[in-house]
Amino acid sequence: MLKLAELLCLSAVNVTFLNSDIIHRRLLRYTDVVSRFSRYPGFRFETISDGLPTDHPRSGNRVVDIFDSIRMVTKPMFREMLLPGGLLNCGNRPPVSGVIADGIMCFTIDVAREMEIPVFLFRTVSASCFWAFYCIPKLVESGDLPIKGYCS
Repeated sequence: MLKLAELLCLSAVNVTFLNSDIIHRRLLRYTDVVSRFSRYPGFRFETISDGLPTDHPRSGNRVVDIFDSIRMVTKPMFREMLLPGGLLNCGNRPPVSGVIADGIMCFTIDVAREMEIPVFLFRTVSASCFWAFYCIPKLVESGDLPIKGYCS
């Protein structure tokens, strides 16, 4: 997603990269992303809450908590950010003219459509991972999954 943002910046497109607070803190801790993007005047980072407390593990069997939280907390916050005068539509930058969202963040479709802003879903997983996701329903339907006769 950052590579796409960089390509858009190279084409003189203003880009606001919106991350959850948690992901953004990790990004800052483990990368030099701020210096990398400082050369693009039309680029900025913003953050949004995923609605979970900072000590929530966000992994294992608790990862599903994030989906309810995003629906209840993040979606309304995103809507507010896109309103005139909201965080993403203020200052001397032009208004938001499109949203490119990770394909798993489907709530962006509802909000963007509501506000009549074009939305594009961009899958950030590898092609082989995408192909596996695509094929799994067919493998289940054909009876090839789950694999029978093997013990772990």
